[in-house]
Amino acid sequence: MSDPHTSAHSTPSFYLTSHRAPHKSLNPTHLRLTHVDNNHEVEYQSRRARKGRYTPKPRHVHSSSDTEFKSMGRGKTVYMRVQEKEGRLKAHLTLDISFWIAVLFTFGSAVWVVNGFLVWFPILRPNLVTTAFTNTAAAFAFIGGSVFEIGSYLMVVEALDRGRETYFGTALGHLLHSRRQLTSQRASSSSGKTLAPGGTSESPSPTPEQQSKEDGEMPDGAKGFVWWGKPLWRDMGYIAAIVQLFAASIFWISTLTGLPGVIPGLYTESASVPVEDVFFWTPQVIGGSGFIISSLILMVEVQTHWWLPRPFDIGWQVAFWNLIGSLGFTLCGAFGYSPSSGLVYQSALSTFWGSWAFLIGSVVQTCEAIWRESPDTSESLV
Repeated sequence: MSDPHTSAHSTPSFYLTSHRAPHKSLNPTHLRLTHVDNNHEVEYQSRRARKGRYTPKPRHVHSSSDTEFKSMGRGKTVYMRVQEKEGRLKAHLTLDISFWIAVLFTFGSAVWVVNGFLVWFPILRPNLVTTAFTNTAAAFAFIGGSVFEIGSYLMVVEALDRGRETYFGTALGHLLHSRRQLTSQRASSSSGKTLAPGGTSESPSPTPEQQSKEDGEMPDGAKGFVWWGKPLWRDMGYIAAIVQLFAASIFWISTLTGLPGVIPGLYTESASVPVEDVFFWTPQVIGGSGFIISSLILMVEVQTHWWLPRPFDIGWQVAFWNLIGSLGFTLCGAFGYSPSSGLVYQSALSTFWGSWAFLIGSVVQTCEAIWRESPDTSESLV
């Protein structure tokens, strides 16, 4: 009889120690797995997996270390990007989607910094309020908004592709379901209740085709590359990306209407106030608010508890600086409704410091994309 802890392909066997998610309806953002033989631990974090910071490796995972529960099933083999305790991240340039997302947002943020300067500085130096300055600022805003739109779309693509690697819907999903059932059984036993044999003690057995697909194969989404696909509404990274894409699309409207001639009199204080408010300032407020929501989702995804900040995590830092930038862009639109000279100044200044916050976050994100596990790392360090 073969060792139940070792697969046919000598895949390292682990059992699921713990899993955390901000809400039970969402996929876990943190998993901890322990080797069945030597108690070596590996850790999974959804953001790190999505950003490709660790190479995907096969792991044979049981839902519990309990001997009696293991007899219910032989576990599942899943490909996971997990952090080995002995693993080391090194500067390694991989020109994948995560890298290009970081580069796009860095470029777009730099463009917005220039735009913010061109809008804010002439208020300090009125002699610089010229058509050349105004048109240049509008052009930079349109370029920056377009780059953010492309980057936001690629965030969705990234979440779709890397989200399918984890495969929560099948193999890993069955394990988590089994783990919850074990907890329920223990609670029932402690309260003196019994479960009927063959009742709810385990999930239905998969068909041979399903088992082959779930056990030991890289998921379809991880094999190829998709530009769009079935929504992953339980994945926090995907939700944040969709919100970001929606916000960027709305915000882009203001960069289009801000081009010279689209709204007559926009830069000469002779434009129709309702038209200016609806088509120029409001998209900035709505789009900026969407950026805030997306940033908050990404911060919560990284945190071990939704209420506990994690400032020393690089992914949290990216989301934090993006949150500051989002606040700046939102305030720019909110202050813009007023003709008061003081609020006009604050509107322009908000774009400037918000752009710098986005730039800091994008540079940190580039570092996150570069510092990864080397692809020549062995399949297992245990």
